[in-house]
Amino acid sequence: MAGLLLALANTAAAQVSTAPPTLSVGPAIRRISTASALSTEQLGSINGVRQLRDGRVLLNDGQRRRLLVLDTSLKVVEIVLDSLSESSNFYGTRAGTLLPYRADTILFVDPAAYAMLVIDPQGKATRVRSVPRVQDVGQLTSGSNGVPGLDGKGRIVFRTWAEAAPPKVAPPPGMPWFPQEPDSAFIVGIDVDSRKLDTLGAIRIPKQENSVRINPQGGWNFQSVTNPVPSTDEWAVLPDGVIAFVRGRDYRVDYRHPDGTWTSSAKLPFPWQRLTEEDKQRIVDSVRAEQTRQAMSGYVSQLMRWVNQFNNEYPKDLVVPKDFRIQQGLQKSWKLPPGLSFPEKYVYGCAPGEEPTMLPAVGDSAAKAVVPPPLSAPSAPGPMTGTPSCIPGPISVPGGNSPPMPQLRTPGVMAPADLPDYQPPFSTNSVRADGDGNLWVRINTLKPIPGGAVYDIISREGELVDRLQLPQGYTLVGFGAGRIVYLSMRDAKGQHLARVRLR
Repeated sequence: MAGLLLALANTAAAQVSTAPPTLSVGPAIRRISTASALSTEQLGSINGVRQLRDGRVLLNDGQRRRLLVLDTSLKVVEIVLDSLSESSNFYGTRAGTLLPYRADTILFVDPAAYAMLVIDPQGKATRVRSVPRVQDVGQLTSGSNGVPGLDGKGRIVFRTWAEAAPPKVAPPPGMPWFPQEPDSAFIVGIDVDSRKLDTLGAIRIPKQENSVRINPQGGWNFQSVTNPVPSTDEWAVLPDGVIAFVRGRDYRVDYRHPDGTWTSSAKLPFPWQRLTEEDKQRIVDSVRAEQTRQAMSGYVSQLMRWVNQFNNEYPKDLVVPKDFRIQQGLQKSWKLPPGLSFPEKYVYGCAPGEEPTMLPAVGDSAAKAVVPPPLSAPSAPGPMTGTPSCIPGPISVPGGNSPPMPQLRTPGVMAPADLPDYQPPFSTNSVRADGDGNLWVRINTLKPIPGGAVYDIISREGELVDRLQLPQGYTLVGFGAGRIVYLSMRDAKGQHLARVRLR
């Protein structure tokens, strides 16, 4: 997929090709097929981009803890913040977040230091401010509750949780009270100078259920009940400070203007599909079966560590699932559950003092004495081929005080009667505002469509004007004025940023 954009990175503007109509109502799907520029810098991640006034791009690489300025060809020309703690422009110890601010300035929020770095329209760091309220840092930087923006009064707009009311009857002494998760959230605006918080609107969020039980050891076991068909509202802040609330129940947009007035769009076209009682039951059964399989697999893996690291015995009634797969890198001396054995060509963990080598694959010549990268890190490009002779593992000392035997937790799935009657048009965290005042809504397609995510483009007037599909493997990360879209993708050489100019 990288070749798709690399081969066409010198084109003057991005092209979109029309796919055969796949939805019964609304515009035909157009597929993004080319880009005007593609970055080549080695990036760990793209946690956000903001286009500067002169067309350059401020890129937040949270994994490598760098804040970079890229020119219009997406070549790195300046390092605003670096990961070196000895430098004066230290990024911080945790991934930060970019937020728009007044007069085209940008805020970089450091969640570890509870500070905000003010960056001017040329990409220069000018001063540091404290966050308005420490308790809001998680909501500003999580990335899972929408993209904070700036309203018409210069307030930072973000989502915060609704809090459950205290119980009418207090629980018995010594018994804690665990409220159920709320089914709504508030969109609020905070003034950075006065630190005054105002509620600007409310949205419905997916219903969540939790259960709490006392375990045999006297502790508490918390279990979340999965909602397989989450119905939600979403929100976004337009460049002119208008706040858009996209309603999932009837798929329309409510606009809150800077003067406090509200307007609403008509219902947007969407191929609604009714969920019958049989459909709901089938969905619940499918999710429960998959969760049961995953829970059983995790339970067996935990038992294997409990038995081998603390010299315990397997339960006599243990039945290992037929599709259970042993993870690579266990020691050859480990005792496996009854009926289970290491598969042929299994890659064991390295013995103490053993150095891994690369065993040649079919057609390879001599083995290469190269240590593979850590299993938790993304695979890096390089000359490594074949299979490692063993996998380095963390140093562990068997024995010691044995923890309690792992317990199999029964998965929880919401009852069919609690599911919505229609397939929701979009899911959580699926709405963004572009640089021209349009809303991008990542919709749920009723049937799989080859390619990437499909977005409904809703104009500032609340009309569905376009429907675009990203290439497979690409993710939407930001916008620029003049119909510019920024996408991220990963290939064997690492993470890349692509600029797309729509026609």
